[in-house]
Amino acid sequence: MKHIIEDWDQELYPSALWDFYFDGLRAGVLDIETTGLDPSRNKIILVGIYDVHVHNHKQVLAESRAEEPLALGEYMDVLADLDLLITYNGKHFDVPFTDTRLKKHPETASLSCSYLYDFDLYQVLSRYSPIRKLVPNMRQKTVENYMGLWDARADEISGAESVELYNQYEATADPDAEARILLHNNDDIRQLTRLTKAITKSDLHKAMFHIGFPVKRGPAMVTVTGIHLRSDRLDFNGEQNRMPVVYMGFDYNGWPVSSRFTGQSFEVSVPVIRQSGLTVIDLQAAGLTDRNTTDLRFEDYPGCAGGFLVIEDETGIKYRETNHFIKEFTKKIMEECL
Repeated sequence: MKHIIEDWDQELYPSALWDFYFDGLRAGVLDIETTGLDPSRNKIILVGIYDVHVHNHKQVLAESRAEEPLALGEYMDVLADLDLLITYNGKHFDVPFTDTRLKKHPETASLSCSYLYDFDLYQVLSRYSPIRKLVPNMRQKTVENYMGLWDARADEISGAESVELYNQYEATADPDAEARILLHNNDDIRQLTRLTKAITKSDLHKAMFHIGFPVKRGPAMVTVTGIHLRSDRLDFNGEQNRMPVVYMGFDYNGWPVSSRFTGQSFEVSVPVIRQSGLTVIDLQAAGLTDRNTTDLRFEDYPGCAGGFLVIEDETGIKYRETNHFIKEFTKKIMEECL
């Protein structure tokens, strides 16, 4: 097993848009290298994680396929300090691949990385950004080139070439092959950290409404995974990630709110008012009229007046306002349970 640890000064792209959803969360930028695409038989042979909070980049390289369980254990140790993963296609590859490989070994079978929120930049850009119409494909290197970041990359090999190099390295311990594998992983992570600026080219509020977003209060954290605006209610639900709270109620200070936090899941349903083509939330009934925990106050929205917040009008759902309400009301319930 080899460990490469470096101090980086790389920051995420500074953005109020990013802070709206992820401020206060400890983020790590993740990329794994595998011997193939099938997690049932291929193995993880290299993990790279950049802990943005402490500017520490760590790579764990298995010197043979037999060392995969050791690499996985150290991988999980690093993730234990994080709240948020930043990946590129991680929802469909890195995270499920990791969870499948963990279950293959008795010493790691009880572990999982799915308790962390995975901000998959590929998912956001491929579905909620015009970039997808302007580039030939949505590979990370292609998007880097579109964003003017290509000249910062030293690595030019593909994932398939990385597998061939690993086969060579495992057989011969060739230091040149090792260096090229590490550089490929290193550059993917460093470039992905820079590529977070691409969120400014997306409709991130709409993306988070449909994809889901994390909500953290103290040591507890949940992920909103489903939001549904009904004729008379706003329903949202999700998973409890860290320190699950237990709460059940059918009334919130006289407001007919149904909420259930139990086990690893939660669901909340709040009433909405529909009048004159508008859908409105009663912030006063929710206890949120004096609650301003972000730089943006509810009162700053054009559609907020007299303690009422418009979350839908003739143009459609107001994703930013709706997500903001869900975040703050969920935090309020969590506070009362801690």
